[in-house]
Amino acid sequence: MTLRELIKYGEDTLREAGIEEALSDAKNLAMYILNIDYTGVLMKANEEISFEDEEAYKDIVCIRCSHYPCQYLIGTQDFMGYTFKVSEGVLIPRPETELLVETALELTQDRPNCKTMDMCCGTGCIGISYKLKRIEQGFLDDRVTLVDISPDAISLTEENVFNLGAKCDIIKSDLFEDVDAEKYDLIMSNPPYIPTMDIEDIMEDVREYEPRLALDGMGDGLFFYREIIKKLKRYLYDDGIVIFEIGYNQYEDVRKLLNDAGFFDVRCKKDYAGHNRIVIARR
Repeated sequence: MTLRELIKYGEDTLREAGIEEALSDAKNLAMYILNIDYTGVLMKANEEISFEDEEAYKDIVCIRCSHYPCQYLIGTQDFMGYTFKVSEGVLIPRPETELLVETALELTQDRPNCKTMDMCCGTGCIGISYKLKRIEQGFLDDRVTLVDISPDAISLTEENVFNLGAKCDIIKSDLFEDVDAEKYDLIMSNPPYIPTMDIEDIMEDVREYEPRLALDGMGDGLFFYREIIKKLKRYLYDDGIVIFEIGYNQYEDVRKLLNDAGFFDVRCKKDYAGHNRIVIARR
C-alpha cells in the first residue's frame, strides 16, 4: 500500500465514523506515524509503506474513530505558528482563539514593557504566543504571567514555556486567589463559558474527552466572567485593558457585567465565521 492509498483508507474510515475533519485527520495521523511533515506527504505519496507502519496507522485511525481527539493522539496542536504540547486533562487550543492573541497584539503595539496576564491559561497557548510575538516585534522586556487552577494545565504550561523558550511567570491559583495584588497593563482570558445544561449538546470529541473543568461555565455560562470582573480593577492599571473570549451569544451579558463594574469602551470583534467572539474593555 502506498502512502496515498493509506491516507485514502484513513479518510474513508474516519468519514464512515462521522469524523468531520476526516481528510485532515487522516493526513495528520499519517505524518505522526511516519514522522514526516506536509512536504513529506507530497514527496512520498507514491512510496510503499512498511507493514509495521501500515498496521500502526490503522490502529491509531481505529482509536480516532471512537472520536478520541486527534490532538491527544498526536500530542501537539499548532497555534499562532507555534507547536504546543497537548494532553488529556487540558483543553485543546482552538483556531478561533488566535483572534484573542491577535487583538491583544494590536491593542498593545504602542505599549513597551507590557505586563500581561493570561487567566485560565490551559496549555499556556494564549500568553506564550503573545509573549513570543511581542519579542518578534522587538518588545523584549514584557512580563507575562500565566494562571490556572488545574495541576494538569500548570504542568503542561511549564513544558510549553520550556519547549518554546518563552520566559513567563506561572501561578497555580483559583482565579486571583493566590495572585499577588500587583497591576497589569493587559489581562486576557478564555474562561470556561459553556452553560452546564448545554454541555451534553456539544460535539462528542469535546464532550467525552476534553476536561469538563475547562468547559463548564456553570448555570448560565457567565460564572467565571462575573468572578474575574469583580477583581479586575484591583489588578489593572488605570488605563489597563481586558480581553475575553466569549460564546457566540454572550456579548450583551458580558458587556453589561463590564459596564456595571465601571469599564468603558466595551466592544466586540467577530470571528472568521461571523460570530461574536472577543470582548474588549478599558478600565
